[in-house]
Amino acid sequence: MANTNKDSDLIKVITGSENITNFMLQSYPRAKAIMDTCYDLMGPGIISTDKRIMNAVLDLINRGIKIRLITDITKENVEYCKELLKVSEIRHIEGIKGNFGIIDESEYVIHLISKESEAPSQIIYSNDIRSAEAQQFLFNTLWKSAIPIEERIKEIEQGKTREFIETLRDYEEIEKIYLEMVMTSTKELLLLFPTVNAFHRIERRELISSLKKIANRGVQIKILTPMDKEIKKLANTMFDLIEINSVASQQGINSTIIVSDNKSSLVIELKDDSKNIFREANGLGIYSNSVSSVWTHTTIFENLWVHSASTI
Repeated sequence: MANTNKDSDLIKVITGSENITNFMLQSYPRAKAIMDTCYDLMGPGIISTDKRIMNAVLDLINRGIKIRLITDITKENVEYCKELLKVSEIRHIEGIKGNFGIIDESEYVIHLISKESEAPSQIIYSNDIRSAEAQQFLFNTLWKSAIPIEERIKEIEQGKTREFIETLRDYEEIEKIYLEMVMTSTKELLLLFPTVNAFHRIERRELISSLKKIANRGVQIKILTPMDKEIKKLANTMFDLIEINSVASQQGINSTIIVSDNKSSLVIELKDDSKNIFREANGLGIYSNSVSSVWTHTTIFENLWVHSASTI
C-alpha cells in the first residue's frame, strides 16, 4: 500500500468490520504493481462473497496489478478459491493461520482478531518500510514452499495424495516421523541399519517394544543390520515376531533406511557413529512418499535382503 505521504510513517489500528472494509477499499487504488495476501481457510469465502471487495479487486486487475494469495484450500472452501483464481494467483499451505496483506512492499496490514465465518474485527496498518519489507520476506518465503492451487484441487477432487520429498534438519522432527512410520504401519515395515551402533541407538530409544506391538498386530517386519552378540541374541528371542538378518557394514550404506507399507520412506544420514545419542550421531533426514523414492529404497533393501544371512 504505497503511502501518499512518504515523510511520515504511520501505524494505525482499525476496528470494526465495516471500518476495516472501507479502509481496505480506500487502500487498493494506491497499489501500483503488486498486492500479496495471506488468509486462513475462512478468508476465501469472506472475500469472494463481498461484492465491494471483488469489484475493487477487478479494478486492480484491470489496472495491471499482480495479485497473489496464500490460503488453506479445503473441501469446504475450494469453490470460493476457484472464484478467486479468476483474479489472482493462489497457492495452498495446510493449516495456515496468519492473516496479512502487503501492497508494493511498502504498506501492510495484519489481522489481529477474526472469528470463524466472520470478517476480521481488528487490524493493524503500517507504512513503515522496514516492517513492510519484513512482511514481504515472510510472504515470499511462504510462497516458495506453498502448493499451486491446481495441484491442491486435484488432491481434493480426485482423492490424490500429494507426492513430497522433505529434507528434515530438526532431530526431534526426524524422531517423531520415525516413530509415526513405525506405529502407523499396517502391512510391512523395512528397517536397514548401517552399523551395529545405529541399531543399538534405536534400541535405547525403546523402539524394539514398539516393533513388538505392531508385529502382534500382524505387521511383517524385516530388519537388516550388522551383527554383534547382543543383536544376535535379541534376534533369536524375537524370530517368531520379527525377521532380523545380518548384513555386512561394508555395503556402502551410510544411512538408516525405513520403508513403511511401500508408501513412505525415511533416510537418516549417519554423521558420527561413535556417538551414543541419536541427535549427535545423525544428520539430515529425507522423508518422502514419492513413488520413485520409495521404490528405490525398497529395491535397495530387497537386494541386500536376498544376499543377507539369517540369524536363525
